[in-house]
Amino acid sequence: MAAVGEEDEPPDLNLNLPVHITGRDAQKNPEFVKLLSTLSHRLTHTGVSKGLQKDVEQAKEQMRREKAAWLQAGALYHELEELLLDHDIRKQESEIPAAETQFYTAVQECLTTAEICEYLECGPDGRKDVTLLGLTREQLQQNNPHRKDLKSLQKKLVPLVEERLKKKCTAVFSFHESSSNLSTDPGELQFAKASQLPLVLERERLDLQEKKRQLQQDRAARDRQFWQYYQILLQTLESLERIVKHHRLKSQLENNNVISEWLVQRFDAMELKIKVVEAQVLCDTYTADTVAALKQIRRHLDSTPYDSEYMQSVQQLQAYRSVGMGFDSLVQEYGKLQEAIENKKWGLTAAAPGLQVCRDGLRQPGTGVWETTGGHREQEVGT
Repeated sequence: MAAVGEEDEPPDLNLNLPVHITGRDAQKNPEFVKLLSTLSHRLTHTGVSKGLQKDVEQAKEQMRREKAAWLQAGALYHELEELLLDHDIRKQESEIPAAETQFYTAVQECLTTAEICEYLECGPDGRKDVTLLGLTREQLQQNNPHRKDLKSLQKKLVPLVEERLKKKCTAVFSFHESSSNLSTDPGELQFAKASQLPLVLERERLDLQEKKRQLQQDRAARDRQFWQYYQILLQTLESLERIVKHHRLKSQLENNNVISEWLVQRFDAMELKIKVVEAQVLCDTYTADTVAALKQIRRHLDSTPYDSEYMQSVQQLQAYRSVGMGFDSLVQEYGKLQEAIENKKWGLTAAAPGLQVCRDGLRQPGTGVWETTGGHREQEVGT
C-alpha cells in the first residue's frame, strides 16, 4: 500500500494537460511540475493554447451557422424537386387540372431561374460581375415571366412544402423513437415531438461526448493503474529474488558445512584404515622367525667394534692423504679401505629399521623387559 501511495498522481496536471505524471515523477522533478502548472493556465486539456481554442470555437460556430443555412436551402431545393417530380408522375398517370399544371410550370421556371442565378454566385474566382451569355443576375431576375406572381406562388407553395417536410420529420422522429408508440398520438402532437428532434439529437451528441471523455479518463486511469501495479510487481519480484538468494546461500552454507564434516569423518576413517593396513603389512612382513634372525644380526653387529675400526680407518686414510698421490700401493689400499667403510655404512643403515621394529615388537608394553627367541626375558638397558 505504501508503494501505491508513492505512485499517486497530481490530479490537476493529468486532467488539465495531455500528460501522465505520477507522484514519484513529481517528487523527482519539482521544477518540471511547476512548468506544467504554468502551462495548464495557458493550454487546454488537448494541448492547444486557450486563445487558439477560442478562435477555433468561434470559427466552428460560424461554420455551423453557415452549414445550417446551406442545409436548409438544400432541403428546400430537394423538396421542390421532389414536388415537381411527383407532379410529373401524377400527370403521366391521370388527368391534372390546367390550373394546377400552370402552377407547377411556374414553379419549375422560377426554380430554373434561381438555379441559374445561384450558378453565377459560385464562380471559381469569387467575382460578382460574372455573367451568363452576357446576362447578369439582375437581368435574369427581371426576365422571369413570373416575377410579379412570386408572392402568390409562395403563398400556395409554402403550405405544400411544409406539409411534406412535416411528414418527413415525423417519419424520421418515428424511426429515432422506434421503441415508443407514436401511432396513437395526433398529427399535431407527433409534429410537435418531431420538432424537438434537433434538441434531442444535440443532447444525445453531448451525452456521447461526455461518455467518450469519461471513457478516455477511465482508459487513462486504467493505464496509470497498470503501470502502478507493474512497478509494484517489479518491486515484489526484486524482493522475492533477494529473499530467495539469501535463503539459498544460507542453506548452501549449511549444506557445505555438513558435506565438509562428512568428508573430514571419511578422511579420518580412511586414515585409520591405512594405519590398520600398514600394521597388518608390518605384522605379515616381520614374523617370529624374521624377528629372531634380526635379533641375531643385531647382537652380532653390537658385538663388532665398528666404531673403533671406523675411527682407525679414517685415521689411516688421513695419513695416506698426507703422504701424497705418488704411491700406487697406498692408493690401492686407500680404495679398498674406502669401499669397506661404505659397505659397513650401508649395512648399518639397512639393518637399523628392522632392529627397531624387532625391539618394539618384543618389548612388553609398560615394562623394560625384552623377550628372546628361547623364551627368556631380558631387562632393557638404558632409556
